[in-house]
Formats: sequence, C-alpha cells, structure tokens
Amino acid sequence: MGFTSLLKDTFVPYTLTVTDDGVGGQVETWTEGTAFQGRLSILSASERLGADKVTVYASHRLYCDASVSLSEDDKVTFDSRTFQVRTIQKPSELGTGIGHLEIDVLELD
Repeated sequence: MGFTSLLKDTFVPYTLTVTDDGVGGQVETWTEGTAFQGRLSILSASERLGADKVTVYASHRLYCDASVSLSEDDKVTFDSRTFQVRTIQKPSELGTGIGHLEIDVLELD
C-alpha cells in the first residue's frame, strides 16, 4: 500500500490575486485551482504551540503528494470548511518521486 492510497479526501486550493482598482485601491480575488487528494489531521495541543522563535499557529496538518503546488498565501477548502495555509514542509526523499508535503493550516471560521 503506497502513500497515495492514504489520500482519500478532496481539497480545492484558492490563490489570492491582488489588482489595482484604478482609483487608488486594490481588489482581492480568490481564484480556484485544481482539486487534489489529501489527508487532514488535527494537531495536538503540543504541536500547535511551536518551540521556534517565530510561532505560526495552525490547527491541522494536511498531507498531500509533492506535486501539489501551494504557497503560504493560499487557502484550501474541504467540504464546507476553509483553511489558511501557514507553513509548507517538504520532508526528505522528494527527489525519489515518493515524497509528500506536510502543510500546516489554520481552520477559518
């Protein structure tokens, strides 16, 4: 059983585009990307509080194939839930073709 067989849920990414509105302001638009398979796991309380100097708050970890293209400015949806991407971790073995991403996300209200 390979890693990808564990990715049972469908997520939809959204990328933020900011454009000039022509009158001194900006317009923010969220553009829907290509859906991908992943797996969501809730973080424990100890994982939510980072030991690093810069603490990034996250509520869940999203696992997906390394071919998924996301940035820390993106959002993802799962069913009726929306998550803001906080950090993207690329574990070892990405060059072998069996790698995956571990994406810490914060669930939005």
